[in-house]
Amino acid sequence: MANETISFSARILRKQPDLPRYIVVDPDHVTGRQSAFAAKVSLNGCPEFDRNIRPWGKGSDVFFFNLTEPQCRKAGADTGDVCEVSIRPLA
Repeated sequence: MANETISFSARILRKQPDLPRYIVVDPDHVTGRQSAFAAKVSLNGCPEFDRNIRPWGKGSDVFFFNLTEPQCRKAGADTGDVCEVSIRPLA
């Protein structure tokens, strides 16, 4: 997989209002990864921002990353919206 940019559509999720928003990354998008990694992320073509992409754990093979309110606002996206995600691994 190296450091190729990964692009896909995903829904912005949130378990409850006092917790951060997040996006789930299907393991097919991060083939060969088993641990957390640093990346540049873009939502809906907006400028990239730094995120750590982490394994969900708890017996699941998916990964995830959290989103801040300003990151969602810049992308014109909110909880429940489907957006275009680009992940560029840094290592």
